[in-house]
Amino acid sequence: MMKLLVFLLVLLFTLASAALAEETAPIRWGQTDAVIPYTNPKQLPIQEELPDLMTFLDGSKVETAEDWAQRRAEIKGLYEYYMYGYMPDGSEETLTWSVSDSVLHITVARAGKEVTLDVPFVLPEGNAPEGGWPYYIEYSFWGMSDVVTYAASRGYAGFAYAPYAVASDNSFYTGAFYTLYPRGLHPTNRTGALVAWAWGVSKIIDAMEQGAAAELGINAVYSLVGGVSRFGKSVAVAGAYDERIKVVIPSCSGAGGLGMLRYSCEGKTFDLASMGYKAEDGTSLWTNGVTEKFSNIRGSGEGHWFNGTFIVVPQPESLPFDQHFLAALCADPGRHYIVVTGILSEPWNNVEGQAMAFVGAQPAWDLLGASGNNNMIVHLTGHAILPSDMELILDYCDQAFYGLEPARDLSVMKTNVFMEDKNASDLLKSLMAN
Repeated sequence: MMKLLVFLLVLLFTLASAALAEETAPIRWGQTDAVIPYTNPKQLPIQEELPDLMTFLDGSKVETAEDWAQRRAEIKGLYEYYMYGYMPDGSEETLTWSVSDSVLHITVARAGKEVTLDVPFVLPEGNAPEGGWPYYIEYSFWGMSDVVTYAASRGYAGFAYAPYAVASDNSFYTGAFYTLYPRGLHPTNRTGALVAWAWGVSKIIDAMEQGAAAELGINAVYSLVGGVSRFGKSVAVAGAYDERIKVVIPSCSGAGGLGMLRYSCEGKTFDLASMGYKAEDGTSLWTNGVTEKFSNIRGSGEGHWFNGTFIVVPQPESLPFDQHFLAALCADPGRHYIVVTGILSEPWNNVEGQAMAFVGAQPAWDLLGASGNNNMIVHLTGHAILPSDMELILDYCDQAFYGLEPARDLSVMKTNVFMEDKNASDLLKSLMAN
């Protein structure tokens, strides 16, 4: 009788352990039989206060690098389910590439379907350095930009990546990604355009690792990825999902990117004297206009950027994260983060909210001994990565990659007018205190 009781107890423990393992195992794209260990978005409790980056969902604290690795996986799972969607792991793909007329052609096949991405590039002049040139991938609205060609003049190969060929910017869900990975009704295959566009970046990196870098004289490890506006949002997502991206440069990303969801600087006045600003009334004061609302990024015009779950989340205070979590997902001693935004051109994009995400992510970088790898550039005006921004970025990368002395003062990447403002919000002050 005792043996039977012991057997039953062992059996129950084994089944419980198996069930727990199934619930906590990473969920993959298209895994329709997966156990979803998350609360229905319509039933999420309201959390007015800012969620703590360094506290697990069970209330325990992140204290070591090993803890952070687990916390990172926990946070990424939340974003996959509640906001952006799942990235396919690529195990069912076959990728081939070729080069012609300064265009990298990448063909990806899966399940009897095939797509090709054409990515124009420009290489630096002269011979590649030992190990190859670093390379900059820019999400492109209009083809090769001045910033890409400037990067080439500085010894960085430049790629003009066209996201709209990968996923349409509408709710029709067409393009290369959705050809291979059709959108469905299950939470694991309702991936939005921001992740789809990020998938295209990962395919460029795949091609680099599979021989394209060697042929072009490029260092496959030293990748920089940048983009502006909706593409800035996708860059932030790409950096969070693909840990191979060495330098992540989200620009002017606003709501759904690095703009904090629980805070808006709408109507707030800032003194921009330190940036040389002078208003028509002779003062250096600037008041932020209307910022983008949470309802807008869940609406018909932008809802396709996100997954099917996000569009039914009732309010930002329901989410178990805020956007400093997204920035922190890139924290790693071997990686670098450079947030870029303007001010006068960016009232819609919650500019102070982006500074909060930058500051709020810092504890993860500090814990990993990489405090200096988290950076932000704030320029006065321009919905773009400006040439002056790129000068700083490449000086920073030259120092990080090669130990070169920068020609410019990189300390401007550690502070900005929002952090110096005496009227800074209590939320930003609390983030800085942590």
